[in-house]
Amino acid sequence: MILFFARGEVDSDKFVKHCYAHYRDIIGDEELPKRIEIIREEGKKPRLDTDLAHFNLSHSHGVVMLGISHAPIGVDIEKIREVDFEKFPFINADSEKDFFEQWTERESYVKFTGEGISAIRHDIPSDAHFEHFPVYDGYHACVCAEEQNILAYEMDPSAVE
Repeated sequence: MILFFARGEVDSDKFVKHCYAHYRDIIGDEELPKRIEIIREEGKKPRLDTDLAHFNLSHSHGVVMLGISHAPIGVDIEKIREVDFEKFPFINADSEKDFFEQWTERESYVKFTGEGISAIRHDIPSDAHFEHFPVYDGYHACVCAEEQNILAYEMDPSAVE
């Protein structure tokens, strides 16, 4: 699995395609297609036009996170900010930091399964695998995927064409 992070505004589709090219180079798998398209179908999460790579994307307050893997993946990044805990009784948190650790876990899980944000209140199975990252000061990121090695890269959004 490779995670790509960037600070700043970037076109999501262009960012996915730009990072996919780096993913393909890093992985070195010649079976991966050189170019990909993003497929969007109503009621389903976006996917690539190959079954050899899966992706998931998240944005929060000027930061973007993209995960690409050989297997299904869900990612979420959030700026840690003030929260009205009473609006989220399904999260038992003592601080904003704790809240966003739990929130990113839940959101990455529903993105992993493809259920979407409407399922954010559902219980998460105990066998779900998560990796947490304090990527940038004031942000928290989480990945839901099968356990695997993780590489992370910071990308320059101005290089995305």
